[in-house]
Amino acid sequence: MSSNIVTPEDFFGHLMGEDRKLAHWDKIVEYFWLLDNSPMVKIEELGKSTEGNPFLLAIITSTENMEKLEEIRDMSWKLGHPREVPEEQIEEIIAEGKTVVSMTMSIHASEVGGTQMAPELAYELITLPENKEILENTVLLLVPCFNPDGQIMVKEFYDKYLGTEYEGCSPPGLYHKYTGHDNNRDAINNNMVESQMVSQLMYRTWFPQAYIDFHHMGSYGARFYIPPFANPIDEKVDPLIWTEQELYGGLTHVLLENDGKYGVESAATYPGEFMPTFNYVPCWHNICGMLTESASAKLASPLYIHYHQLQPGRRGRPEYRTQMGFPHPWEGGWWTLREIVEQQKISAYGTLRAASRFREMILRNMYKKAMNAYEKGLEEPPFAFVLKPDQHDELTAYKLLKTLMDVGVEISRSTREFVADGVSYPRGTYVIFASQHCRPYIVSLLKRTFYHVGAFSKKPDGTPVVPYDLSTYTIAEFMGVRLHEVEKPFSGSFETLSSIRYPRGGTPDEAPNGWLLDTKANDTFKAINRILRRDIKVHRLTEPVITEEGSFNAGSFYIPRNKKLEKDLDKLARRLHLRFYTAPEKVESKPLDMLRIGMYQRYWGGNADEGWTRW
Repeated sequence: MSSNIVTPEDFFGHLMGEDRKLAHWDKIVEYFWLLDNSPMVKIEELGKSTEGNPFLLAIITSTENMEKLEEIRDMSWKLGHPREVPEEQIEEIIAEGKTVVSMTMSIHASEVGGTQMAPELAYELITLPENKEILENTVLLLVPCFNPDGQIMVKEFYDKYLGTEYEGCSPPGLYHKYTGHDNNRDAINNNMVESQMVSQLMYRTWFPQAYIDFHHMGSYGARFYIPPFANPIDEKVDPLIWTEQELYGGLTHVLLENDGKYGVESAATYPGEFMPTFNYVPCWHNICGMLTESASAKLASPLYIHYHQLQPGRRGRPEYRTQMGFPHPWEGGWWTLREIVEQQKISAYGTLRAASRFREMILRNMYKKAMNAYEKGLEEPPFAFVLKPDQHDELTAYKLLKTLMDVGVEISRSTREFVADGVSYPRGTYVIFASQHCRPYIVSLLKRTFYHVGAFSKKPDGTPVVPYDLSTYTIAEFMGVRLHEVEKPFSGSFETLSSIRYPRGGTPDEAPNGWLLDTKANDTFKAINRILRRDIKVHRLTEPVITEEGSFNAGSFYIPRNKKLEKDLDKLARRLHLRFYTAPEKVESKPLDMLRIGMYQRYWGGNADEGWTRW
């Protein structure tokens, strides 16, 4: 074990989570690069955050495992994608492979505990002899901070008002430049660079067996939520996911109770229904996705809570009293960041110890879950989703395909005409087969679904329990893309795509009278706004126009010839994959003024809609 690494307490000058002390991301980055000197730690900068701060990954495992890291990664990938892997090789992988566990910290920047805990966890893993078994049997992929920009905002705001009446208040505005709290609703579309880096790590590079995301919740209920999720749960997810959550959560609960950490609940508050969050989406990919939720202090300042302030939960804990899933209620008192750091660290150990002690079972489960998904996709509907030709907005259809491919969904294209459910489709039609390792994800996103109505979604008096998030995530409907859900088996000739190629945009060689642009593509409006911003005149057709290149309905855009725009328009067209066409000599049109949108930028807590719009 490493013994010459400086302790976090000595490096930062205080215990992690000490009252009124928050370590700055810059110093945490410095400490993790110091840990890189250990043969059991490999630090990678995955990229830069939205505002240019380093986004780190710490890989922690034994020295022996570190020397064959690529081999372990390949084995982990094959267990999650075993279609082409011989069964005897699967048995070798189960015997020799390591459980890969991914952890991410403090995606919500005011939920400070995870990032403060990470240096202490990393240090203890490589220095304490009792962690030797964990290092030998697991590989930890640790993201010490999912939101570095927000961490810096919160730290600097907290220090600014330390010792004043505002001490411990969350900073005003969004704690991510564009999304605020919504950064944990970006696990499907992966718009933000931070989301892209984590999804790349999870679904394209490593494919771990378990993932856990560390959060905070309100202050006046349970002290700590741990897996498993509450009812209702999604029947499309492999049952092994839910039983694995019980395994990880059960061991964690015992460790917490043994350490005197009371007020721990499970199977409450957070239902196992689909949500576009980073702790939920992995479950639909056969990765055991989990989260913990610590009761919040006042950032790093202590909070006193009287017993009579403690409240029941809206799911799974109807009373604040002893019950299954909440066996030892906390009785109130001072609540501190150090308590949060300690409980989160214990839960990280619970996850890693379960992953180590049940290594072979967890690896075999990974294989079973993938094979179950393959077989269901061949034996029961839906068998596939076909992207219908002639989409109204072709570009958005391609964006849907890329969104799916970016998280590991296999996209196919027909090499000749085929028939599905009695409908004939031409060569070049895109098909998403359901027989894939991530079948639950495909079906949940693309099949029309409805909110789970039943006993779990109603209170005893019959009034409904509000969905935790949205009631459905039918992404194709949201994007206006037409899909055909195939109900019967079919055959044909198909190729698997390695990337999605967007149509080539451009402008005509000659356009003496200007250009026409139809309104079908959402990105048309992006292009027009960029042109208007340069103070260049744009018109809308008041009458249809028919040219050799096509028909343009009233409302289509007409841009009179402009020398200032000429050389840049083709570049814009190519960047946005739009086709501009030659305008005839005479068109009926009216000039367009650039609109300005006013959105409320709320001081307290920000306005995520405003942030997304600005993005």
